[in-house]
Amino acid sequence: PTGSGKSTTLYTALSELNKEDVNIITVEDPVEANIDGINQVQVNNKADLTFASALRSILRQDPDII
Repeated sequence: PTGSGKSTTLYTALSELNKEDVNIITVEDPVEANIDGINQVQVNNKADLTFASALRSILRQDPDII
């Protein structure tokens, strides 16, 4: 439910996992908070950037964490 802390929990976990030698890429709709060192991609259906197309692209970038 809204306001239950889902986003806060996920962003906190990402911040803890965020290390210089770890390639973290997210696909979000929308990006709610920018985190330095993490590649965050925002879904844009008008530009044909869906979750599926973003995931296909991300898998070519050798991510450690998606």
